[in-house]
Amino acid sequence: MTTSARAPQGPLTRGRATLLTGLTMAVIAFQLNATMLNPAVTQMEIELGVTTAAIAFSSALFFLSKAIFQVFMPRLSDMVGRRRVLLVLLAILAAGTVIAMVGPTVEWLYVGRFIQGTCGPVFTIALLTLREAIPDEKEYGTRLGVIIAINGGIAGIDVILGGWMAEHFGFRSILALCLVLTIAAILAVIAWVPSGIATPGARMDWWGVAFIAVVVVALSWAVGGDPFGHRFPSLWAFGYIALAALALLAFVARQRSARDPLIPADQLGNRAIWAMPLTTILTLAGVMAVANLVGPSFAQNPAAGWGMSATLASILFIAPYALVGWVVGPFAGRLAPRVGYVRLLQLGLLSSAVVIAALALVGLRSPIAFGVLLFVLGITYGGITNVMLNGLGVLLSPASAPGLLPGLNGASFAIGAGLSFTIVGQAITNGSPAGAESSLGYAHGLWICAGIALLALLITPLLPKPQLNGAGGQA
Repeated sequence: MTTSARAPQGPLTRGRATLLTGLTMAVIAFQLNATMLNPAVTQMEIELGVTTAAIAFSSALFFLSKAIFQVFMPRLSDMVGRRRVLLVLLAILAAGTVIAMVGPTVEWLYVGRFIQGTCGPVFTIALLTLREAIPDEKEYGTRLGVIIAINGGIAGIDVILGGWMAEHFGFRSILALCLVLTIAAILAVIAWVPSGIATPGARMDWWGVAFIAVVVVALSWAVGGDPFGHRFPSLWAFGYIALAALALLAFVARQRSARDPLIPADQLGNRAIWAMPLTTILTLAGVMAVANLVGPSFAQNPAAGWGMSATLASILFIAPYALVGWVVGPFAGRLAPRVGYVRLLQLGLLSSAVVIAALALVGLRSPIAFGVLLFVLGITYGGITNVMLNGLGVLLSPASAPGLLPGLNGASFAIGAGLSFTIVGQAITNGSPAGAESSLGYAHGLWICAGIALLALLITPLLPKPQLNGAGGQA
């Protein structure tokens, strides 16, 4: 089965350079709230007088609300217009940032971070806006790669800058900078992003939204742990899985009977609706923790690794990984219409699995090999696989509901990332002698990641072929 994106039409005719700038600023405004606070955890503990677990919970709330709102906000933008939803989300982001910045206790931080997370769909709506504005496939692919690369971080500079600001001015200074950038993004969207195409009379299936939100929350808590300290595997985790299954059945039944379903009835059998999110979940489960957990943890581990400082580990390993993905992404996006999105996705997954296996075999023995292999993973995953996953999420969405699949796909990123951190974190500890962290535990985690990445590769033949604008497009 093939699907097509909605053809470019209507008022989306503003200058493409300013459009890209406005969308990029909106994505940056949200993304910096996700990345710049990562190196500020210790400072947040000191200033708020709480534990690492309390700060980690604030991040969990951020990503949970992001996953929930990813499900339906892009679809809502189909109905009321892209720019209107972008502006509402950015305004909410500013309010959440203020609360997190001025709140005197960690409870206020929880509130602020949850509100901030609801604005995660900014990225997905930016991709949809770009698709509708640019009919040329090569130009679209290039600019798609730019926005996706930006969504992964500002080439590692954001993390380094966040650590420096937290150390010298406190974590609230980071939120102050994010607030300024959010206000600038609001002005840029008003000035440079067109109003887009609304669908008069369309109605949101809020019961469907509620059921699918339960699925997302239950799966997230099952794989990443719930707020009450229950971790997989546990009876609670299996209970959440059962709840997710029941909510999914209720969602399907609702879609068959609803007057305005979230997923049109003729699309329930579309392979893309389930194969795309499944591919994304498995890909993130296999790759996300490699650079974001194994990389910094092993480099800083004085017994198993090399005992580096957090700053040095970021400069040597994390920043190059982020930078090369930032550079390669636009080229991969431009190449995709000619070579094929699915083919490039398969190439990225296969090469990523090989790189992760090499990390397990030789990367843990030498910091040079470790750094080189993480750099290559930045190409294979950050520059290729990640761009193809996001691009296919847009291209394979039903023409009657273009915001549907990108929303489901966005939520799948959060579920897969949670699964990755849970699996690898446990492997590092449980795979080591006497429960202590050792290179053996890290190697076990990496081998598991390589296996999951190969499993994602096996799912990709189920993805339908997307129709591209014009003749000659490849899948």
